Amino acid sequence: MTTETKNPVSTNGLYQYDGVIGLLSPAGPGFSGPVSVTVGPDGMLYVACRANPNQPEGVRVSRCTKDGDFLDQFGTWGEGPGEFIWITDIAFNLQGEVYVADENNHRISVFDTERKFSRSFGVQGSGPGELDRPSGLAFGPNGNLYVVDTLNNRVQILTTEGAFISQWGSLGEAEGQFHMPWGITIDQAGDVYITDWRNNRVQKFDADGRFLMTFGSAGDGEGQFNRPNGIAVDSAGDIYVCDWMNNRVQVFDSNGGFKDVIIGHGGMSKWARTFLDASPDVEQKLELAVHNIEPKKRFYRPVSVHVENDGKVYVADCYRHRVQIYQKL
Repeated sequence: MTTETKNPVSTNGLYQYDGVIGLLSPAGPGFSGPVSVTVGPDGMLYVACRANPNQPEGVRVSRCTKDGDFLDQFGTWGEGPGEFIWITDIAFNLQGEVYVADENNHRISVFDTERKFSRSFGVQGSGPGELDRPSGLAFGPNGNLYVVDTLNNRVQILTTEGAFISQWGSLGEAEGQFHMPWGITIDQAGDVYITDWRNNRVQKFDADGRFLMTFGSAGDGEGQFNRPNGIAVDSAGDIYVCDWMNNRVQVFDSNGGFKDVIIGHGGMSKWARTFLDASPDVEQKLELAVHNIEPKKRFYRPVSVHVENDGKVYVADCYRHRVQIYQKL
């Protein structure tokens, strides 16, 4: 018996496409190179945009509803307080403050619950508490901040004020070593998952950094990666990995066994519909280019994934300037 679904499903049918939010824009309703997506304590969607060197005004964090209604944005390009150059990730602490990693300024900026700049910490270096291109951020159950310190090839555990607690990792290919790690997520048990970017694998550790398991290798087959970055774990223990250069999100069980792959089915977003309604000449040109539309539905460098308890999967589709949404079936 087959079950008909309104929207297309993932390769193995475990996820159904649910919608898209996005439009290329340096401000307001739109994104410019989104690199991190999460849901805040207020239930709203937060999307951090990295933009590009020719569009620095696009660097900011946008806030919108899960249905795609734009609310506001905060942060701007620069090196001053509350400013960023190259955003890599955002995360909320237990008090509802939002932390933003900036790999160019080698620091973490903190905004309060009203999204006003509060403080920052971090300087470039390799000593305890120092950073060299920080990327992934995550908070453990005890409230401590875990920072992926990419060029130092380690994970640091810091207090919410940035004070050093501990660290693990070094450059290499052995268990517990890294080569430019990038993404991080922490499951309900407090175990830590790291995407090991240049080693094309995922490593799992306990809360103190003791190695537990690894999976993945270089390639484009099932369970293989080409520069994995964003990662998430849902309440059932399934692991979601953004496979950057393979333009897909792979899903694994709690033991690292392959389950499914999501390739992107992006349609027309609410923001894009509003734009086209005001620009009929643009829509006419798009209608003449139907043969180019199908590839543009697919992911193009997905970089961040977030999974809610209701099974909604949000993927930051970086080079398409949008967030694609799936529902776990």
